[in-house]
Amino acid sequence: MAASKSPELRLLHIRDEIDGMAAALQGVSFEAYRDSYSMRRATERAVQIVSEAAKALPPQLLAKHSQAAVARDNRHRNILGHEYQHIDDRRLWEIVTVYLPQLRPVVMAMIAELDD
Repeated sequence: MAASKSPELRLLHIRDEIDGMAAALQGVSFEAYRDSYSMRRATERAVQIVSEAAKALPPQLLAKHSQAAVARDNRHRNILGHEYQHIDDRRLWEIVTVYLPQLRPVVMAMIAELDD
């Protein structure tokens, strides 16, 4: 299997984006985030990577972990890739500060499952 198609590699990408955004936004308020072009663009890219990586995960793996649905939500990927003018800063903030941190333990469980 090509490395780019490896479920474990995709899950590691997701984990790394979650951890990267947690570190980048630590102690940052929504207002500071909203006012920072670079933070908003980094967040958009992180969510896009998570969505793309999740899209490539095997359906049977996702079926066992229904909590991973937020990562695979194609609406976010489509808006970020094709409808950038409709990006909602508040929604992206919620994704990276609420949903992605909740997704991390699910991703770690999936990685552990693949390692077994």
